[in-house]
Amino acid sequence: MPIHTTRISLRVILPVMVFILLLALLALSLYLINKPPEILRLDPSTALPGERIKIYGKNFGDEKDGSEIIIAGIKPTNSNYISWSDDKIVLEVPDDVKSGRLFVRTGEGKSNGPLFINKEYVPVVIEGPAKPGEPYIRNISPIKGSVGQEVTIEGLNFGLSQGEGKVFFSFYSGSSEKEDTSEDNFIECSSLDFDYKSWSSQRIIIFVPDGATSGALKVKTDRGESNFVYFEVVNPYGTKLYGQKRGYQIQYSVAISDIVQEGDTGEITLWIPGVYRNQAQRSIEAVFDPNPMWENYKGLMMYQIKNIEPWIQYKFSHTYWFERYTVETDINAQRINKNYNTERKLYTYYTDENIFTPVKDKTISDIAYSVTKREKNPYIKAEKIYNYLLKRLEYDQDSDSLSPLEAIGKRKGDAYDYAILFTSLTRSAKVPARTVAGYLVYGNKQTRKHWWSEFYIDGVGWIPVDAALGDGMDITGLKLPDNPVKYYFGNGDNQR
Repeated sequence: MPIHTTRISLRVILPVMVFILLLALLALSLYLINKPPEILRLDPSTALPGERIKIYGKNFGDEKDGSEIIIAGIKPTNSNYISWSDDKIVLEVPDDVKSGRLFVRTGEGKSNGPLFINKEYVPVVIEGPAKPGEPYIRNISPIKGSVGQEVTIEGLNFGLSQGEGKVFFSFYSGSSEKEDTSEDNFIECSSLDFDYKSWSSQRIIIFVPDGATSGALKVKTDRGESNFVYFEVVNPYGTKLYGQKRGYQIQYSVAISDIVQEGDTGEITLWIPGVYRNQAQRSIEAVFDPNPMWENYKGLMMYQIKNIEPWIQYKFSHTYWFERYTVETDINAQRINKNYNTERKLYTYYTDENIFTPVKDKTISDIAYSVTKREKNPYIKAEKIYNYLLKRLEYDQDSDSLSPLEAIGKRKGDAYDYAILFTSLTRSAKVPARTVAGYLVYGNKQTRKHWWSEFYIDGVGWIPVDAALGDGMDITGLKLPDNPVKYYFGNGDNQR
């Protein structure tokens, strides 16, 4: 190449490289400067009006300069602000504030919202039951803990066995800055999660349920409700919020006719699935025709047909109204405890196999080991399995695989294959997981059967995973996030 040509090329290339470098530096500086605030912790998280709290975090800005704090929908006055720096704010709690989420808002956006509790609204334990025979809580131990923490409740009149007895924790969704006053402010310990360990007349041992937040704890039996006792829920690994809601009405029915009896019982017991209430699916109202004998047993309704007449058609109709919420997690994976309580029933049940979920199959165990290898962190294990499925499989709604194991060999599968494989591989890696069945709702009231998964982390609860949608499952009319791969590991939409 001639020398003068090289000199000309360098003259052209060098300014271009300098220009690109300047653009990169500008982009980096904008990224570092224009970042929304983030709250790391409140100290303390419970206080009385007039007391001071410290808000630790980052990106608050060196001065207040138009920024603000919002507590349970209330904006403090300027006199409530004691000091303001980029990583620490000292605030005097306003007189009219209640319990709720606390946010920092700057010109760059709004922070996450940890829960603040006004001590004036913390229940005070009364001495003895309000009425004879009603349950009464004397004390709880410990008085604070995270999801999955074992808690002992001592008192009176709980009943010799659980029966219809239930334990409730406070619940705050984080879907708005103001709390409502509905019964959805409480969640029950879950029998599906084996939250009840033991129950006697004077002692109950439970595990803090998924979704619990700081606030009142109570016991309810067929004799009434107990007094409230305050329990503080800590979130050591991050947050899980239930955000945007979407309302649904569904109708379905079951018809049975031409019944052929075997034996002389003249009776049929029928179990029909209902709309299951959990933290992401609430405010449920229902009309049944006829009414079931048992309205809710682990999400099922029970009917009995007696004095059967073979020429009669028996029909059971159900109409539900409910709200579905997005599930949004923000987890610091590196801080997660690597050890489970392996003696807890939740762990043993949701790491075991069943007829739908192969766990001990050699193909499953070999893949689980090769993907996770020596990794000990359960969150990272689950994430590696999720990424493996997205690389290994291609979504195919018309997959002809006879089983999820066959889908691995064919390298393609439908939503059922993705969900079952994620659950099986995650369980094989000793991380509790389960498959969830439901429907996607999209477009003009169109529906499609769908399956996804959840895995359990002590201190967080159940974390949603939708590998099929994460891998590009495309449905016309279904609204997808900007980055489905990232979103559908750890988050769930409200279109299901």
